[in-house]
Amino acid sequence: MAKSMSTPLNKVARMLDLVPYLHAHQGIELSKLAHDFGITESEMTADLTTLWMCGLPKYTPLELIDLSFDSGYVTIRNAETLEHPRALNKDEAIALLLGLDLVRSALSNERTDLLAKIDALATRLRNLIGLQGQLTAEPAVDGSIRSTLSKAISSGSALDIEYHSLYADRITQRSILPIEWKNDSFHEYVFAYCDSAKAFRTFRLDRITHATPAAKKVAPAQFAGESDENLFTYTITIHNHLRAARELFELEGDDKDLHPGIEKTVTSYTGEWMRRMIFSAAASVELVSPARARGDIATAARGVLDLYE
Repeated sequence: MAKSMSTPLNKVARMLDLVPYLHAHQGIELSKLAHDFGITESEMTADLTTLWMCGLPKYTPLELIDLSFDSGYVTIRNAETLEHPRALNKDEAIALLLGLDLVRSALSNERTDLLAKIDALATRLRNLIGLQGQLTAEPAVDGSIRSTLSKAISSGSALDIEYHSLYADRITQRSILPIEWKNDSFHEYVFAYCDSAKAFRTFRLDRITHATPAAKKVAPAQFAGESDENLFTYTITIHNHLRAARELFELEGDDKDLHPGIEKTVTSYTGEWMRRMIFSAAASVELVSPARARGDIATAARGVLDLYE
């Protein structure tokens, strides 16, 4: 029995293939045509009836595709714009090759069945466009890390990770319990409990350089409530560029609530973050307290200035 292919997507693809096929097989028997496309004669008749109502704009009898199939034999005329078989151009094939490479990098080496199919399809595409070399796409996130995180979230297990801290500009080792996967502003994040900080943290996936099952268990009882033991409080004075300062330090409220000389209290889990924020704000924001942090920032600033001597 002929296999049914009546889904809308398959139907459209089939009708696009019908036009060049009929151009090359004028007068073909309806029964043979249905057999060649793996559908029943009634389905083929329905496709031909639909195709009969297609054509170019104006859609008068002069522009519609002219089909004849009442006699049991099928002929087609007035369909020159669709007479060429569907084919990928070089740009489309390259895009597919890059996509296949990304999919391949995200798969586990254990899925040899899928890897073999991807390799076979990639070879066909390269041969189709005459590409000698092999294209490689570099994903923002290592496929093995993505797979490890996904499994940890599904199983509720902890991970040991190496994380590149942007503010401290160093690689740190942490034990985390991944909870949720999030996408925001073109980046992927994992929300997790960090055993090192004894608090919840958000980690950007492309900054995780290594991830393995944790050597120790991170028990749920350890994070019944988020700890603020490592949270530092700072007082800043905003002198100018009020809106930029509000966005930089993520201050709540509206711009109209700010004025030159206003003091605000901000918090941070690391001194490096505050130092970088003060440097980014230049002279528009001043750190008022604590005094030790002021001294550390002043020393760092003098060190930078000494480089220009």
